Amino acid sequence: MKKQKARILFWLFFFLLVTSSFILLIFWEETLLSQSLFHLQDMMQNGSRLRESFLSFGDFAPLIFMVLQILQVLFAPVPGEATGILGGYLFGAWTSFFYSSIALAAGSALAFGIGHLFADAFRDRLKKTKVYRKFNHLVFKGDFVIPFILFLFPGFPKDTLSYLLGLSFMPFKVFIFIAAIARMPGTLVLSFEGAQVYEGNYFELLLLLIFSAIVTLPCYLYRKQILEKLTHYSSSKKLEEETESEE
Repeated sequence: MKKQKARILFWLFFFLLVTSSFILLIFWEETLLSQSLFHLQDMMQNGSRLRESFLSFGDFAPLIFMVLQILQVLFAPVPGEATGILGGYLFGAWTSFFYSSIALAAGSALAFGIGHLFADAFRDRLKKTKVYRKFNHLVFKGDFVIPFILFLFPGFPKDTLSYLLGLSFMPFKVFIFIAAIARMPGTLVLSFEGAQVYEGNYFELLLLLIFSAIVTLPCYLYRKQILEKLTHYSSSKKLEEETESEE
């Protein structure tokens, strides 16, 4: 136990030492790294031009942004984080959060509808997959907590999940409630990150990025284990409830 604590303290000290050295390197004059970072001001000026060009569409600018958000849901490879930050940069945190929440709910609804449209054609094939069987079992039993958690926590492919749940027996009203509400915390964080970039609040942006990394990385790296634990716990709980009701 003492060796383990000593090892943890060593790596913590090593991390702090490397971090401190990196910060000193950044602000040390005439280093290539510091010069590169200070060129961010020029990049921000280009970003301001992009913002002005986007907002030049007037009342159509929010609509164009919302269509972009909907498309990134339907075409899952498009990173939603990028469009979320873009919204905060263009419209500010709370306005972007409002537009993004509506667009993401609409995009999720469309993805769910597309999945539901092709459910009969693909359901027999999907029955052979482990993930589909687990989700469909949970939905069939009326357990919607697990999908809500997966939409809430970062690291899980929410856009793909919308298609998958569309192929299940989940009612649309339940799905749209889950997709709309559970996405909001992550959407708000991304909107604030974009707003901090526009306002030049780099310290606040750094704090938000660190917070996002602390929450996102473990969820992403252990997403399979988390899904396995959640579905196993839910199935065990349902079995206990059924046993108690029979008694």
